[in-house]
Amino acid sequence: MANRLLTFARLAHEVAGRALPERAHRFAPKRYTQPQLLACLLLKEYLGLDYRRAQETLDLSDGLREALGLTAVPDYTTLWRFARDKATAAVVADALAETVRLLKASGHASGPDPPLVAIDSTGLYCGHASRYFEQRRAKGAPSTHRARAYQKWAAALWTGPQLVLAQLSKPGPCGDYPDLPPLAERAVASVPGATVLADAGYDCEANHAFCRERLGVAALIPAKTRRYVAGPRRPYRAEMVAALGCATLGVEGRPEPRRTYRQRWLVETLMSVVKRKWGETLTARLPSMQEAQALVRGLVYNLYRLVVLGVRPTFA
Repeated sequence: MANRLLTFARLAHEVAGRALPERAHRFAPKRYTQPQLLACLLLKEYLGLDYRRAQETLDLSDGLREALGLTAVPDYTTLWRFARDKATAAVVADALAETVRLLKASGHASGPDPPLVAIDSTGLYCGHASRYFEQRRAKGAPSTHRARAYQKWAAALWTGPQLVLAQLSKPGPCGDYPDLPPLAERAVASVPGATVLADAGYDCEANHAFCRERLGVAALIPAKTRRYVAGPRRPYRAEMVAALGCATLGVEGRPEPRRTYRQRWLVETLMSVVKRKWGETLTARLPSMQEAQALVRGLVYNLYRLVVLGVRPTFA
């Protein structure tokens, strides 16, 4: 049986090699390649280490160095600078797309036809003080000082193999509905013809129209009743009341759409797995690196799923 950690490291190196060129510049130092540094960053996040301990772990493990093709271990400051400067949203998105390509090429993709894409978001804590200190600080403080910002992480999940197709990260709190178009567009590009599932936080007529008229796919998003007495007046939202039902209006909905919509809960499982395995707190301190770390965790989750599904790297 293959060692899962070594398999993860090899997959991370392969995915990084397809997302990044070997050198950032022809005069760049030749000690490490960019894919090796990105793979080290992914391994650090997977193991829940800081930069110093990641360097020490690589120093101690001949197997990990071999899996990543390292002849020398990068210094922790090198990894930190790489995370700050090179682990951009575009690079992580390219690597995420490579994980989906690897899954399809392996033949492990499964699920209903047409495929389902579930969209949701969660918050990741950005504080570095202890929770005890935060609670003590909040007592007696003005209400404007009690709320702390968090990093919002939104993801589009392919429910069959439970793989992330698209993600975004931004400072919270903020509304959900503007996030659906970019997430749905990238997800449907990876899995054509998918049905989009989202909760009522993404409900608006424009999102329904975007999915149907722009992407040409079905969308199941419950309509909020708001102040309506007779139900929504816009056509797509009224269709959602008829399909999914509305307790306030006394509409039960149709069995088939409601059964399909239940698959949306798998994206809640994704958020739970990420928080249980890698924590609900971001260790980065700079806002730009907090955004990057949230996206890197989504990529780490995909690599973890590939290992669980039995996908193996195509090169040693």
